[in-house]
Amino acid sequence: MRNLFVLAILAALLFVPLATNQYLQYVLNLVLVYVVVSSGLNLLLGYGGQFAFANAALMGVGAYITSLVMFGLGLEIWLALPLGGLAAAIIGSLAAIPAMRMKSVYLGLVTLAFAEVANWVMIHWSSVTGGTDGMSVPPLTILGMRIAGDHQIFYVNLCVTVAMLFLARFILASPIGRSFVAIRENEIVARCNGINIAMTKVLVFATSAFFAGIGGGLYAITVGFVQPETFNVAQMVLHFSLVVIGGMGHLLGPVLGALLLTTLPEVLRDFSGLQELIYGMLLVLCVIYMPTGVAGFLANRRLLPREILVRDWRYTLRMTREKRP
Repeated sequence: MRNLFVLAILAALLFVPLATNQYLQYVLNLVLVYVVVSSGLNLLLGYGGQFAFANAALMGVGAYITSLVMFGLGLEIWLALPLGGLAAAIIGSLAAIPAMRMKSVYLGLVTLAFAEVANWVMIHWSSVTGGTDGMSVPPLTILGMRIAGDHQIFYVNLCVTVAMLFLARFILASPIGRSFVAIRENEIVARCNGINIAMTKVLVFATSAFFAGIGGGLYAITVGFVQPETFNVAQMVLHFSLVVIGGMGHLLGPVLGALLLTTLPEVLRDFSGLQELIYGMLLVLCVIYMPTGVAGFLANRRLLPREILVRDWRYTLRMTREKRP
């Protein structure tokens, strides 16, 4: 029944461009971008329990690498996008080094410094990135066909987003995903159950960075232009808001968070003077009255399925032992 419901939603999404104007379609394209980006951060923060601030910078890495590969090598998006994600994953793995010895706020501060260094490189390596002037993204082509306009780009974003959500679900259902949750709950107990803490942390950082890189590539082709200031602290705060408001530790949390927080500024556009105030009040109210996010709130009322990885982490450890040879 659930599979039929998912297929019905996907089928309905195929007809979305027929009912939207160009601006609304652009906003929906951004929603899909942030679903991918926040899904990666959800793996790191919600399931892995690693408090890190490098997600926005890694999104920038993916955006720039995808654009440069398309521009310099002339590769099509289906080749350039994975390369952008892979580059972000490699760089993101470096952020796992301090995670071996640090936790919570200390890890956050180190990864924040890492993000600032990455942003500094984007600004000052002007011969490659264009510096503060940014760089334009070359026309999008797939199998020799040019993809132009927000309505056509929507289908590219939709296909990639669905694929990344299925990848996230596959990871979480595997022993690797269960190891993420076990480490989040108690590293000592996880180690006693045979989980390699260092390797698992590297994997969760690399996986999250890969999602951020793919999302950055989608952002580049959606907006058509990339510049360093796009991937600054404000972008990082948005990513955290997407995960926290949507619901950490729930696969659908990033989807709901991206849908709400990407469209909310457009709904409040007529109240430009009060927009930031209303936006901040909604965030505070959500944190106070829905600490598990929108997805957790709906799951507690059985309007959404509850994640088994969140429900019982001891089950996670038991399944991890059973999967070991």
